[in-house]
Amino acid sequence: MPLLPLLFLASCATNSTSSPEQRFKQADKDGNGSVERVEVTKLIIAEAFEMYDSNSDGVVTEAEFVAAGGTAENFRKVNQSGSGKVTLAEAQASPLVFNTFVGSFDEADANKDGKVTLAEYQSYLELRDAAVR
Repeated sequence: MPLLPLLFLASCATNSTSSPEQRFKQADKDGNGSVERVEVTKLIIAEAFEMYDSNSDGVVTEAEFVAAGGTAENFRKVNQSGSGKVTLAEAQASPLVFNTFVGSFDEADANKDGKVTLAEYQSYLELRDAAVR
């Protein structure tokens, strides 16, 4: 679990021009006003990915990952293709990354109903941001 603290902090530093509401709506594929564990986890991974992708070219290199505080060993575990670059899709498909972030879903799911609403997501972001200040 060495990635968790770093990725958690990294996801706070997202440089996305999308608002939390816009990102939530993108994750809410069926438009029912809530997202399930996989959807929320992928959303949180996407936010962290943006921070690691320091040059915003759509991939994270080992150098970018290490510069942001990750380890070469963990990068290679995620980079299953061996290309030296990790795409967002590859990061979201990685069991290591997914399992690192799945706990964030439990934190965001305040009423423990197995879904996260926009209000719960916004509360989660506020608590997460306050924790690193």
